[in-house]
Amino acid sequence: MAEVKIEELLDEVTVRMPSGARLRERGRRRTARRRTALALAAVVALGGAAVVATAAGGDGDRGRDVRPAATPSTNPFLVEGMVRLLPPERMPGHARWRWQGDEEETTENLPLPAVGEATSCPKSYARRTAPDQIQYGTDYYSDRGATARQRVTKYDKGAVAADEVALLNEALTECGLRRHGHGPDAYWSGRTADASWLRVSVERWGRWVSVVEVEAEEGSGTGPGS
Repeated sequence: MAEVKIEELLDEVTVRMPSGARLRERGRRRTARRRTALALAAVVALGGAAVVATAAGGDGDRGRDVRPAATPSTNPFLVEGMVRLLPPERMPGHARWRWQGDEEETTENLPLPAVGEATSCPKSYARRTAPDQIQYGTDYYSDRGATARQRVTKYDKGAVAADEVALLNEALTECGLRRHGHGPDAYWSGRTADASWLRVSVERWGRWVSVVEVEAEEGSGTGPGS
């Protein structure tokens, strides 16, 4: 080994420094240990993520407080694990009605097939034993004589959600509405019992159902084609 005297710092104490070859060998061993540690940390992190995903589940029941599992959900009503409630600018007819309000949860827990107001579609408000559900919703208003509402409802099973949508479709027909279009762009619209105009779109994904409604007062000038 080479000998180096550090007189000013160690007062004539001789310090033996390793050779350049040995320093390089130590560096290679240190690099190998670091790579091994990083690889083990990555494995542990992935294992932990899998445990969190299993424990948390895909949907959750706390609405906006829900956090996503490790695998992204394809549920269209959840965005990054949070229940999606449409902001006013994404509600139907915003260009005309200029919806006001925010997407905070404000709607009462209103089981399907109730639709519109109790005076516009009274039969849909008939008393019934509704299945267990968790519902999130929001209401908007316009200074031009219209209101908008979204309800996102989660049921225990997809079959229950399908039955509730079937009942809702019957209620929409009884309310005087007519179906327009097919697929995800389909909607119902028409004049109701109290002569208001009502537009409703319904979307289901598994055990989740979204109902978006726009109702305008009589004399607003809105027609079925709006």
